[in-house]
Amino acid sequence: MNYMTTHVKHQVNDLWTGTWRLDPAQTTITVTAKKLGFFTVPATLAVSSGTIEIDADHEVVSVEVVADANSYTSANPKRNDHIRSADFLDADNHPQLTFRAGSVTGTAKGYHTDGSVTVKGQTFPLELDINNVEAGPRNGSFQATAIIDRNAIGVDKLPSFIIGRDLHLTVNATVELVDV
Repeated sequence: MNYMTTHVKHQVNDLWTGTWRLDPAQTTITVTAKKLGFFTVPATLAVSSGTIEIDADHEVVSVEVVADANSYTSANPKRNDHIRSADFLDADNHPQLTFRAGSVTGTAKGYHTDGSVTVKGQTFPLELDINNVEAGPRNGSFQATAIIDRNAIGVDKLPSFIIGRDLHLTVNATVELVDV
């Protein structure tokens, strides 16, 4: 049986039971911010690991995604070094950024979660919308989006008129069922 070709769009409560692992090689995190109120500055972060647990009732019971703070990459090497520094991510002392889901509820387009993100060793609330969920018996994909107030999470070295206050986060993830 070829599981790679059995993708179907799933509705709420129609997820395959088991432990799903994010594939770091096929998962991207994109962060965008406004610079000087006009220019959109994109950057990426690499995913180190991630798991999603689905119980026998097809409910999401846990989600954890870990990103590498040292992997922050934009088109500007000086910016990359500055964002990784203690002024922003403090990647030398806090090499991981971690998202954990709290409650996960179904929506008309996918899911919504009230979770938390840990940045620079401190944990803050973060809401994510999860859409474009496609799952087969062994693999799947989804997109998660959020808006993060960088001042609220302590990534606030420069004023908001230079770098916008809102960080737009998009995660495009590929997952594989590793334990049923």
